[in-house]
Amino acid sequence: MNYQVFPLFFMRVVTLLFFLIAVGLHFVGISALISYFVLVGVLFPVVISMRLHTLSESGQALIQSENSQWTIYIHGFPAQEQRSVLKNPCFFSHARLRRFFIASFIGKLCLQIACIAILACDYSHGANTLAAAFTLVCLLIFVGSNAGTLYRVIANQWQCENLTTDTGTVWYQGFMQNGEKKIAMLSRLQ
Repeated sequence: MNYQVFPLFFMRVVTLLFFLIAVGLHFVGISALISYFVLVGVLFPVVISMRLHTLSESGQALIQSENSQWTIYIHGFPAQEQRSVLKNPCFFSHARLRRFFIASFIGKLCLQIACIAILACDYSHGANTLAAAFTLVCLLIFVGSNAGTLYRVIANQWQCENLTTDTGTVWYQGFMQNGEKKIAMLSRLQ
C-alpha cells in the first residue's frame, strides 16, 4: 500500500507559514494547532487511506490512483521515485458512497472538536488569552468548513457520477460543485 492521500505538507507557502505560527504558539502554551496538524493533517489521512485499502481488498471500493515520477537528489546523486497519489474512490452503490463520506466527515469533525478541547485545556492551564482567541478562530473556521461540507453531503447537495470499468462493472464516485469546477469528494476530506 503505497498511496499518498494528501499533498506534502509544505507544498504551499500558506501551509508552511501556518505551521510556523502553530510552532510559535506552542512556545506560549497553545498546543491545539500542533495537535491539529498531527491529528487532521497526518493521522486522519492515513486512517482514511487504510480504510479505503481494506474496502478495496474486500471488493467494496475501487481505488483510483495516479502514478507520478519524481527525481530527487540524495547527496547530489539523482534518484528516481514513483508515487501513487490516491484519487477519488468509487463505491458499488450511491448509498455506500454517501455513507463512507458521511462517516469520514463526522470523524474529521470529531478530531477538530478534540482540538478545540485541547485548546480549552491549554487555556485553563494559563495560556495567553490573545493566542488562545486566535487559535479558537482558526479552529472554528476549519470546523465550519468541514461542517458545511458534511451538511452538503447529508442534504444530497453533491454530484454522484458513474464509472464503468473495462469489465463492465459500474462504480459511483462523488464530486462537489464549486462554480464551474468539480472537486473530488476525497480532496474535500483532506
